[in-house]
Amino acid sequence: MTSNYQEFKPSTALQPFVNNYWLHSFEAIGNQESPVQRCLPFGVLEIIIQLDDNHCHVLHNNHWQKLPHAFFVGLYRDAVQWKCIGSGRKFGIQLKPESLLQLFNVPAASLFNDFTDLENVFGKKINRLVENVYDQPDITSVIAAVETFLLAQLRNLNAERNYVFEAARLIRQSKGNVSIEALSERLYISKRQLERSFKDNYGTTPKVYQRIIRFRNAYEYFYQNRTAPSWLDISYNFGYSDQAHFIRDFKEFTSEVPTMVFHDTEQKFRVPTCWGIYVA
Repeated sequence: MTSNYQEFKPSTALQPFVNNYWLHSFEAIGNQESPVQRCLPFGVLEIIIQLDDNHCHVLHNNHWQKLPHAFFVGLYRDAVQWKCIGSGRKFGIQLKPESLLQLFNVPAASLFNDFTDLENVFGKKINRLVENVYDQPDITSVIAAVETFLLAQLRNLNAERNYVFEAARLIRQSKGNVSIEALSERLYISKRQLERSFKDNYGTTPKVYQRIIRFRNAYEYFYQNRTAPSWLDISYNFGYSDQAHFIRDFKEFTSEVPTMVFHDTEQKFRVPTCWGIYVA
């Protein structure tokens, strides 16, 4: 089986809300299974639609479970293992956590570390989008349909300043190198109030989100290196107290030590070089 992964930039109007779109394709002989893939926690929400009538399964509670045709993924703190059976394409929309509330007035808290059918989050109106992209052979047409749907949601935009939205943005801006105390001071609210409101909206604490974002930036940095990086340097550059702290966090979010991930010959943790393309 062969696989290919591509990323695409959203239009300018949607960039404050959407990280990227992605397409993961598998070419197989018959019902050949893909190697087990592993998605890492990167601090985003995702809408995922299977563009073909194929079968993907996720390891959930130690059992392989068939994924819905279209589903929503909340913020994760664990690595997720999944596999594809036969040829097929999965299309994803990576949303910033605050975007769900801003565009759809739906909190993500109940889906922390979990996923569900798209209809359970967005109602039956989402089925029109799923129907519009299903079996489309051209990724440009898929993204055009998605952009039309998302741009329509801008009419419902909650543009009011919200310290919970600002907290998530500031954590990302700092690459996870901001203390919760400094965050609460910057936003003129108590630490306790910030923690409570953040968890009510996103399902986790600002501290956990901060750690996920710091991990993401460290991971992306060493992923770009062709030679084994210095874990000590990464620890220093990304705000960990020491190398042991970095390795402990890394293992918590991937279930593996960084050396194993870097040298993984099957690349089950990694994705091939992405295309930074904006599709209108």
